[in-house]
Amino acid sequence: MMKHSYPIIFLILLLNCSPNKELNMGTYFGHVNQAELAICNQDFEKALHEFELAFDATVKPFGKDLFNMALASQLCNKLNNRDAYLQEIINNTEELDYVKSVFVGVYMTQEEWQRLLLRREIKYNPQLRAEFKEIHRRDQLFRPMYDTHDDTINANRKLNLKRILELTDSSGFPSHLELGYDQYFRTQAHYIVLHHTAQRRSYDKTVIDLEPILKLAVEQGRFDPELAIFYLNFQNDPEKGSFEVYSSWQHQHHLLPDSLNKKVWFRQLNEEQILKANAKRKEWFANSISDIKTKVNFLNDNDLPFIFSSVRKSIGILPYDLNKNAALEQYHLMSSFRLRN
Repeated sequence: MMKHSYPIIFLILLLNCSPNKELNMGTYFGHVNQAELAICNQDFEKALHEFELAFDATVKPFGKDLFNMALASQLCNKLNNRDAYLQEIINNTEELDYVKSVFVGVYMTQEEWQRLLLRREIKYNPQLRAEFKEIHRRDQLFRPMYDTHDDTINANRKLNLKRILELTDSSGFPSHLELGYDQYFRTQAHYIVLHHTAQRRSYDKTVIDLEPILKLAVEQGRFDPELAIFYLNFQNDPEKGSFEVYSSWQHQHHLLPDSLNKKVWFRQLNEEQILKANAKRKEWFANSISDIKTKVNFLNDNDLPFIFSSVRKSIGILPYDLNKNAALEQYHLMSSFRLRN
């Protein structure tokens, strides 16, 4: 590990949201993917280089990429760079508990963190952020009382979606550019509206199709392609292509050995299914299925808290009251149609 830190002059350009930057999201996500694969190889110097190239292709990086860049900088002992990327996160959100829990007391002191907080400059729209938190609150009203309040729930969804589309038409899909980052860098408050809209469309095709809206948002650097694929998978329009959400599974029970509880399983896909899924993923600048597997295994095998939006991990807890033999039988039944990795 290097024992000196580098000057941060180049960061001024990387983190400057200049309208003169040439937007190229295919380049951005391509370099981010290479950076994440370098992290999986624990080649953090290469990861930093790939992130730098990615950041130069967009107006404002996604929060999880800033976080990963800060952590990779720490692991390369480039502390000035780490602080610059942490500062950009601090400037773009007031929800800092997670970032603080990762860095403070582990990689930096409370005093160092406090110095960054004192230099905070708000670089998002607080009023718009508050409005979208209210959209989330309104979306959750009366859920899950579908038997008695489904019409009201759907009316709130339509109202929320109308506001999202109004802003999309006037200034672009509302995103981290205006709203900053959420605590875990994965979503925004109004994404729940997309989720519920996609679920509705899965059985009611009169509901608006999210694909053209999300496609443009991805191309404009306003939406993560993995999340787009996730919501379009919920729409369940097979004729649109294979929006495959490639999740890993772990099945756990307190009486089973660690060798089973920690084993990672993937859905089995044949060669044709993989080719179709990867073709759709490439169209949306998303990770290939093989890259997702690499990233899942890296996160499963070590404690470094990098964030990869392509990784979706589900843990199924078997009923506690099963004895060991019954738990083994249930485990093998649930994992029989998946592929062990």
